[in-house]
Amino acid sequence: MKTKDVFIPAVAALTLAVSSVASAGPSGYTPAPPPPPAQEFVVRLGATYIDPIQDDVTFTDDTFQFFDSFRATVDPDAEWGWYINGEWRPMHHWGIELTYAQGDDHVGGDADGYFSIISDINDFGFDDLGLRDIGEFEPEIGTASLKWYPLDPSCLVQPYIGGGISYTDFGSENFRGPARADLDAANLRGRVNLGYSWGYTWQAGVDFNFGHDSAWLVNASAMYVRAVTDMQFQVFSREPLAEDEEFFFESYSGDYIYDPWMFNLSVGYKFAF
Repeated sequence: MKTKDVFIPAVAALTLAVSSVASAGPSGYTPAPPPPPAQEFVVRLGATYIDPIQDDVTFTDDTFQFFDSFRATVDPDAEWGWYINGEWRPMHHWGIELTYAQGDDHVGGDADGYFSIISDINDFGFDDLGLRDIGEFEPEIGTASLKWYPLDPSCLVQPYIGGGISYTDFGSENFRGPARADLDAANLRGRVNLGYSWGYTWQAGVDFNFGHDSAWLVNASAMYVRAVTDMQFQVFSREPLAEDEEFFFESYSGDYIYDPWMFNLSVGYKFAF
C-alpha cells in the first residue's frame, strides 16, 4: 500500500476533527484573545518523505544506429529528505509561501530491456545482460504557492489548502555499482542524465499552534508536485573498436513522469514587524 493512501485520509480526518473544535473560536475565553497581526511571517523547517510514481518510459535511440525505441519501467524508491519554507500572510486567511526541498538519492529504475535488446548484437558482448536498479539521482524541488486558511485567525489549529507552480531539478545522476560493473565487463562506460521540469503543485496541511502567546507551531502537510523530465542513458566504449574507427557511442532518451508526493513534518516560528 502506498504511503499516500494512508497519510492523506488520516490528515483529512484529523483536520476535520480539530477544525470542528477550533472553529468555536474565542468564545470560551474571558477576555477574548487578541487576533494575530494582520501581516505575519512564518518559517518552517523539517523532514519530507518524497514518494515518486512508477512510470513506463518509451526510450528512443538518439543516434539511430540500432533501434528505434523500447519501453522500460522506471520505479525509484521513496526517500527521506529535508525542506524549508517561508510564508508571508499579508491578510487574515491568506498566505504566500516559497518552499525548497531536497531529497536523498532515489535508488531504482528497473530497466529490463535496455541492454537485453542490444544483447541480440553478440559482437558487442551483451549476451544475457539485464539490469535492474541501474541508476540513482537526487531531486531538488522548489514551489511557490498561494494558501487559504478557512478558520478564524485566533484558532490554535489552522488547516489550509494551497496551490501554485513548481520547479524540479535533478543532481548526482549516475549508474549504480552493479550497472557499472556490467558495463566494465563489456569494456564500456556510461552515464545517466536528467533534465529539469516546470509544473504545478497543490497541498493540504495543518498548523498546530502551541498557544495564543506562543510564536511556535508544528506543521503536517501533504504536497503533490507535477514534474516531467527528459531521462537519457549514454554508453561509450573505453577504447576504439578498431584502429580506423571512433569510440562506440549509443544514447537513448525518453520523457519520465516523476510526479512525487511529499509528506512533510516540521516545526515553525511566527513573527511580525
